[in-house]
Amino acid sequence: MRIHLVSQDNLADSPFDIQISGLEANVTYLVRMTLVDYYNINAPMDLEATVPWQSQGIYTADELGQISVNKTYCQTGSYQGQVEMGLFFNSKPTENKRMSLQSNLSDIPLRDSFEIQVELLKNEEALEKARFKRYYQTPQIRHEELHFSKAQARIFYPERAKNLPAIIVLSGSDGRIEKAQNIAQILASRGFVTMAVAYFGLERLPKDLDRIDLDSIEKALSYLACLPQVDGERIGIYGRSKGAELALLAVSFFPELKCLVVNSPSCAVLEGMKGYRNSGHSSWTYRGKELPYTKFSFKDFIMSKLLRRPQIHYQTDSYIPVEKIQGHLFLIGAEKDEIWPAYESIEKIEERWKRRGTSAYKLKKLILKSSGHMLTLAYQPNSRYKKLAWKGVLADSVKSWQATVEFFKRYL
Repeated sequence: MRIHLVSQDNLADSPFDIQISGLEANVTYLVRMTLVDYYNINAPMDLEATVPWQSQGIYTADELGQISVNKTYCQTGSYQGQVEMGLFFNSKPTENKRMSLQSNLSDIPLRDSFEIQVELLKNEEALEKARFKRYYQTPQIRHEELHFSKAQARIFYPERAKNLPAIIVLSGSDGRIEKAQNIAQILASRGFVTMAVAYFGLERLPKDLDRIDLDSIEKALSYLACLPQVDGERIGIYGRSKGAELALLAVSFFPELKCLVVNSPSCAVLEGMKGYRNSGHSSWTYRGKELPYTKFSFKDFIMSKLLRRPQIHYQTDSYIPVEKIQGHLFLIGAEKDEIWPAYESIEKIEERWKRRGTSAYKLKKLILKSSGHMLTLAYQPNSRYKKLAWKGVLADSVKSWQATVEFFKRYL
């Protein structure tokens, strides 16, 4: 009896199969998967890091006495059907244990890997067990902490890297480093120098998402351009949610950024936040001036609830001047975005892009129909969407992430 993991590589954004052999033909078994030391962008940020994730399924061995969790039909358990990575994607935390978030960058964990434990049971009797390791960053990736005047960051680069393309990575309205670094680790393992930037929410940074200075990105950009590991002519930026808004602004202001991927973006600058309240100010500033912004509208809020679809009427002067961008742009969003109207934003961004007098740069867009606002790394479990078919959410996560990596590899 043998439990074997099959995968093209051992990175966390790659699919894998669990194949089990030496079984009794046509006999039913339970396969239980437990994820240890697992970090998931889609989970609550304060979920205790030691909480295992778990899923299980009932499978029947074939005529050769074999089970493939990807190819053998799962009869019942955490899911049902025959779907690649279905067992992994349907993992859930085994308990709802919470922790306090650290405010000092050096105290924030940096997990480079997690373990997958696979158990085989028959009639509740444990028969076999195996463990496999998957990596957020491969062992040859190095990292350093960076402290700028208005941002804090972690940089990741392959050992002995020289003149590689680089990517600044921004998370959403949390503003912190945890989610951004998880993305940056995997991108670095795919052949880039990456810098995950925290722009508020940590020590020595603004407490709230209110009047954040674009200088934070400008300083990070200047630092990257001078590194021997980086080709200063090939620096891009990735932003998700509120970080996509910041990324679009950065590329509009700083022509040194040559490639941009934005996930679930806004087409305009929106009002800042102080905790859960509107700040009465712009989210962003540059050189001491607040950038024009669209104020929170209680009317839009009520209409969003009534129509069950986000509604925002943007103020004209708050639109991000994407027509000034001197680089390649990839827009990713879901038609059913539940946080803000990302699909409509993508259409408005494309309209402004077409005003450009040059066709030197590529604009690409990917509109997804089966998921929502939370689109990031491929295959990561996502139980946020109770009313959406999980198979569609899984497929969209794979499609959007693979397209992200491919865009950076082609245009950066």
